[in-house]
Amino acid sequence: MTPEADRRIEQSSVREFSGEKRIEIYLDSREIAELKEEIEKQGVVVNVKQLDLGDALISNKMIIERKTTSDFESSIIDGRLFEQAGRMSENYETAILILEGPMRANRIRQNAFMGAYLSLITDFGLHIINSKDMNETAHYIYLLAKREQIQEKRPIRLLAKRKAYDETSLRLRVIESFPHIGPTTAKKLMDQYDTLEKIFNSDIKELESVIGKAKAREMHSLIHKKIMKK
Repeated sequence: MTPEADRRIEQSSVREFSGEKRIEIYLDSREIAELKEEIEKQGVVVNVKQLDLGDALISNKMIIERKTTSDFESSIIDGRLFEQAGRMSENYETAILILEGPMRANRIRQNAFMGAYLSLITDFGLHIINSKDMNETAHYIYLLAKREQIQEKRPIRLLAKRKAYDETSLRLRVIESFPHIGPTTAKKLMDQYDTLEKIFNSDIKELESVIGKAKAREMHSLIHKKIMKK
């Protein structure tokens, strides 16, 4: 990282804090050792443990998932991406994806790559940071941990405190269980139809007018297609 880039990051919404206090994080044991070493160079105490969610636990409210461009493409192809995003946003107030490397697709179409990227923001409410390399990723993790633990004085806990759900939230969770349906799209459907019954009985053309053709067809098919008995 160049000195100019370093200064730019330091000035981007994260101010210097007074006092020497220990900053620590939990890093997933499946992450590469080099990332741990780079974070430790920033003066952070790194506890290594297999995490149920994310790659770096920053506080009781913030979780970070790190993906290289290749990892990002793989998770789109095998369908893990949106499942991971849903669980992170469900359990933590601030869920962050650090996407490491150039924003260019190699194995899928660029439109599909960017479509997934935008869906994480608009449908799942994830915050996405694009880092140049692993060193810059480590520095972002340090800055976020510093902000959470020193400025905001938030504790670091391994287990997320699960949100309490009212009836509306439970209905939204049912809708979000469909593929590619995130919180924003689920809310659109509830605003339009009032009840789950109306959604499930709606005409495919009506669904298309609310959530678009691709999502509507997939959702409609799952609702109405007969289950094949083995």
